Amino acid sequence: MKKLGIMFVLLCLSFSSRQLIAADQITIDLARMFSRDIFELNGIPYLKPMVESINATSNSRFFNQAFIPSEVEKPYFKVGIHGMLGFVRDDQKTYKPTMPSQAFNFNDLAKYGTFQIDILHPENSIIIINDTAGLIYYALKTVVYRGIEQNRIPVPDKAATILGNRYTQFILNTMVLDSLVKEDLIFGYLPKGLQDTILTTISQFPTNFTLPQGGNINTMIAGVPQIEIGSLWGTELLIRFIPPVNLGENIGDFAFWGLGLKHSITQYFENPPLDLAVQGVYQGTHLKNKIGVTNSELTANATILNFNINASKNFKDIIEVYSGFSFEYIQINSEFKYYLPVEVQAQLGMLRYDPSIPIIYPPEPPEYPGDTDPQTAVIELNDNNFKWVIGLAKQVGPVRFFLDFNISKFNIFTGGIEYRF
Repeated sequence: MKKLGIMFVLLCLSFSSRQLIAADQITIDLARMFSRDIFELNGIPYLKPMVESINATSNSRFFNQAFIPSEVEKPYFKVGIHGMLGFVRDDQKTYKPTMPSQAFNFNDLAKYGTFQIDILHPENSIIIINDTAGLIYYALKTVVYRGIEQNRIPVPDKAATILGNRYTQFILNTMVLDSLVKEDLIFGYLPKGLQDTILTTISQFPTNFTLPQGGNINTMIAGVPQIEIGSLWGTELLIRFIPPVNLGENIGDFAFWGLGLKHSITQYFENPPLDLAVQGVYQGTHLKNKIGVTNSELTANATILNFNINASKNFKDIIEVYSGFSFEYIQINSEFKYYLPVEVQAQLGMLRYDPSIPIIYPPEPPEYPGDTDPQTAVIELNDNNFKWVIGLAKQVGPVRFFLDFNISKFNIFTGGIEYRF
């Protein structure tokens, strides 16, 4: 059945040769579909480690003591600068990439039209194709599947995540694709014009699809201003806010805000051995940036939640020890408007390429217009995390210094300074 897969597809195409569009356009359409599937298959494992680290980093620095007075004569304010420093693990820098491919299934052909095949009497077959380009791409994926299965098309073991640094390519040897197609017995019975169209399409198809190389990130550093206002019924209000600001080429336009409430538990007990509080924080971020030489556009909005229970103990006003356990959640909805990689555009003749230097020149309409038809992908990413925090704080008059270590699947140091008035 696997052998018959491409045979059926090519047989169908032989009945629809009048519907075929120009070979050059077929190749461009196939390259777009292949790039889209590369993005959709590998986008989540590529971005997931960053989501984990952002979750752990953003859900930090909410508390440095559990004590909250139950009654105050007037409101008090704590204004602080809070910093975070995390270290990327080696296993967060790579993932196993997936190349677009698909085993043939005759039932899948229904997606592209109506197929009633009479093998003994092909002239009696009924073929109505609704999506010619889609059908050809399906045929290509079945060929790639057989090539991978036979170890004739290699799939790299590792590729870089957004935190890593690794050069990885999917390589589709056109000679291998050519052989895989010709090995199907039905190919020799196809009309000469259709054979030439198929082989021309294969010869023009890009051979190299480079995966993102990653940002070579070893540490995560963040800082955020924070205001805490108390106290009403043993409850403090936390406010974080960063207005829309451009943070440079790597990050782009970024905005951040957060609101939280911390409530004292010890106020309900007489002479407790330590202070205890519960806290909930809701945060949001907005990011917009252009990425890479093709100016792909990324827009991402995140919702971040933290629920924690924290405790602290003051030792004779010399030092205060605090600790907490939290559940964290992040959800990121991102829209990625992307173009074909410049190397693919050059292989397709959409950009001018000088192999003697080598240089890929920018668009030069009308001969080399570049990719004028970007694709859009929507990706939803989420992550849960449990974290234990242990830290020390020192009060010097109205100023408080603090430092702690956060243990989770992404470990970080956090600390800061705040002024109370």
